[in-house]
Amino acid sequence: MKILFLTAFLPSKIAGGHNYTRLLLKKLAEQGYKIDLLYCKYPSDPLYNNPDSSHINVLKVSKISLGIKLLNAIRVPFFHPIFTIRFSWKILLFLKKLDRKEHYDFVYLDHPQMYLYGKFFKQKKILMAHDVMAQRYERGASKIAAKIVKLGEKFFFNMPNSFIFSFSDKDQNIIKNFYGTDSHVTNFFIDEKIQQLETPSLDDYFVFFGKWDRNDNLDGMKWFFSNIYSKMGFDTKVYVIGVALPNDYQQEIKKFSNVKYLGFVDNPYEMIANAKAMFAPLFSGAGVKVKVVESLACGTPVIGNEISFEGISDEYRQFMITANTAEDYIQQIANLNFSLEERISFRENFLKKYNSQSIISFLERFS
Repeated sequence: MKILFLTAFLPSKIAGGHNYTRLLLKKLAEQGYKIDLLYCKYPSDPLYNNPDSSHINVLKVSKISLGIKLLNAIRVPFFHPIFTIRFSWKILLFLKKLDRKEHYDFVYLDHPQMYLYGKFFKQKKILMAHDVMAQRYERGASKIAAKIVKLGEKFFFNMPNSFIFSFSDKDQNIIKNFYGTDSHVTNFFIDEKIQQLETPSLDDYFVFFGKWDRNDNLDGMKWFFSNIYSKMGFDTKVYVIGVALPNDYQQEIKKFSNVKYLGFVDNPYEMIANAKAMFAPLFSGAGVKVKVVESLACGTPVIGNEISFEGISDEYRQFMITANTAEDYIQQIANLNFSLEERISFRENFLKKYNSQSIISFLERFS
């Protein structure tokens, strides 16, 4: 089977969505699928580290910058920019010419920013909804913008010969309620480094984990340090893991002697597994939060609000500790008392039961 794989992400370990795409490509190649890949990257990003050139052929790298995004939005003014900022007429012509030669069985459209390409292909299409955009824009955007996004998303979700995937039953229900459209649920892939973790220790620190140029992540962390950390006596150790923390905020958290920004960490899961808990306050965004799933897979509790945990089964509620106010956080931190044995047991149960549905099993039905 030949797949034309178009992704808005650099397949890499730098963030949850990027890592899902990296692992999906890896597993598709292991299954013997032939993949022609187009991915997007900023100038500062590295190139995709292709682990299997015999099955994954990188066709093109689509460059991203603020100027390119604005230009693309102007060139396709009849959709909200979330659907157009990575769309290029030049790339489309290249792909259509290639399709006439290769006759792809599937076109995989990774993230709503790639959906527009799907309108120009007749074969089967997979639309991967990392988030339901209408829900994301209803949280914090103007009503007009949210309505425009909803109209665009409805247009794409009703494309002929397409199959929609999301990461949770919750998003599946939203797609059905908003658009009257059926969709499928797929699981995240649990990183091999998580599955290979040795028996953790239980150290005296907490972690933040995320890609910090996403406002929902950064705003939540800023709220924590402004409203909570100052009330905790400044003696609690906190490590901040992840790329793209703005320089001005790096300087801000340096004021706290027990807070360390570590940036990109090749294997963050050992640090997460040994932490007392992960902090994940979120006040915007949509979809299942990969960092929460990965923390639970490490056997590490997560302290957050309902947005942090949406789409994850209540079966794991014991380690999803709800805190909505500064007082809630302080109380939950003080009462945190999971033994190492409880954490190991939870981790084993999570890895055993975590949803095993996947896009790969879906594709196998068409092979």
